[in-house]
Amino acid sequence: MIDAYLDETGIHDGAVQCVIAGYFSSRTQWKEFERDWERTLYRFKVPIEEFHAKNLFPKPTGFFRHKWKGDHAEFLEAIASTITRHKKVHPLCFGLFVRDFDSFSNDEARYLTGAGVNLKTGNLVSSGNPNKSYFFLLEWCVVKLCQYAPKGSKAHFFLGLDRVFGEYANDVFKRINRSGFRENHLEWKNKLGTVAFPHAKETPQLQAADFFATLTYHHIRNVDEKKKNIEFAPPHPLLAKCIKNARSPKDDLCFFTKENLIEQLNRRERLLDILK
Repeated sequence: MIDAYLDETGIHDGAVQCVIAGYFSSRTQWKEFERDWERTLYRFKVPIEEFHAKNLFPKPTGFFRHKWKGDHAEFLEAIASTITRHKKVHPLCFGLFVRDFDSFSNDEARYLTGAGVNLKTGNLVSSGNPNKSYFFLLEWCVVKLCQYAPKGSKAHFFLGLDRVFGEYANDVFKRINRSGFRENHLEWKNKLGTVAFPHAKETPQLQAADFFATLTYHHIRNVDEKKKNIEFAPPHPLLAKCIKNARSPKDDLCFFTKENLIEQLNRRERLLDILK
């Protein structure tokens, strides 16, 4: 059994990029991580309920600007090091540029966000969520984590989403359980466990996911502003620490460009060609 803690950033209106990121591990490993995280916060005199990554990047705001007396750079390094120390706590991160997603037709966006396909006619059989690129990334997280769950066990999900988007995520999980959601789904779908939405202010695992997602968001934004290729831009040293323990960096840390979104659409066409 694995427990995955995921957070999002960039799902608000007007966002340039969208990211879902977090970590997964066994409950035994998570208990050790939780104790270590709380020790780090205690050492820097940061109450657990005051930890919000948005108040750390790109510069201190909120509690960290007005009430805290610690060293900002030293604290960031300590948080990243806390994550890196736990070698069996593995990162997972998927992102995309919203403009790339929005360039597709409504039907293409429906397929990318979960609309099923009638294998006899090739027609889409459900609405998907064509206006919410975030759904595409969530599906990728769900499938990958279910694949990582050992045979005969489940992958359970803990999402750091606000109430509105929590409702959207619940809808995704319900649709996965109701339908195929994708061809060749049975192997991973049988490993799909529960989904819950604990409070981040009292959940160290979600705070680590928040830190990772926010750091990734700012890295991608900086790369985009400098007109660099996201595939070849080296990560910030803090981000490099956060992703050090990836099980499969190529598969588990992916930023979708227009080109590889097209590849996902081509999967549908190849499937239909085979069935003709």
